[in-house]
Amino acid sequence: MSTNPDFTNPDKSFDYNEELPTDRAQTWILLETYSKIPLNQIETHLKDIRQKTWNVFPYSCIGHWLFLDCVITSLPEYPAIIARVKAGDVLLDAGCAFGYVLRQMAVDGAPATNLIGVDIRQEFLDLGFELFQDKGFEGRFIAADLVNVDPLLNSLLDNLAEIAGTVDIIHAAALFHLFGWDDQVSIGVRFVELFKPGANALVIGRQIADLEPLDPVEHATQGRGWYRHNMRTWQMLWDVVGERTGTRWKTTGVVSEKRGLKDVPGPKAGMSFAVYKT
Repeated sequence: MSTNPDFTNPDKSFDYNEELPTDRAQTWILLETYSKIPLNQIETHLKDIRQKTWNVFPYSCIGHWLFLDCVITSLPEYPAIIARVKAGDVLLDAGCAFGYVLRQMAVDGAPATNLIGVDIRQEFLDLGFELFQDKGFEGRFIAADLVNVDPLLNSLLDNLAEIAGTVDIIHAAALFHLFGWDDQVSIGVRFVELFKPGANALVIGRQIADLEPLDPVEHATQGRGWYRHNMRTWQMLWDVVGERTGTRWKTTGVVSEKRGLKDVPGPKAGMSFAVYKT
């Protein structure tokens, strides 16, 4: 499966909301106080950036304004994560898109120099500076593929090799559910390679879930692509990652029924999770 899966649809009638989300307070506060955008200009600014992005990347997350979602701040682990980054731990946001999470964390007290964002598309990273009006942001952004690795090198691609063994915490929101089982294992292995040896390693995030997922083998046999988890299969995945890397992982989280994407078969649910190295 491609590491940049084809979940685009340029037809606005399919996956495009004209109106901004009603739950907008956190975003408005950040753009007004951090980006110094006048309150009466924020809506126009966001619509301009969204349209510019949609013209290149007609993804559902762009059409539905999901890039303005910063759920990490509501997770119970968030205060401890901020404290860890303040104390020197390094956090990587995998699939960071515009880098909203990193800007919010910096505002909440995390040193930007301890924050790294990775996305497969450099254009997203560049648009992030335009969205947040902060060319001087001191966090680091890397355009990189988290799945495909040159088997002849048996290592991360060069742009990720630079940070291999330097990370303590990885945030992965709306990432794993874009891929099939095998690619999810590959992402987990990449994460392990990025963690510091002996680190109090933590993976935290959220994703679309499935209340009754198929067995991974049956799922693949039926030719399905994206694999969505419940807590049982999520632990299974990290058990496989552990076997591949000589590590052990414990998953925790909550799966709740939510409105799902209309093109995703089966029960619809959302999952917030934390994965701890043991």
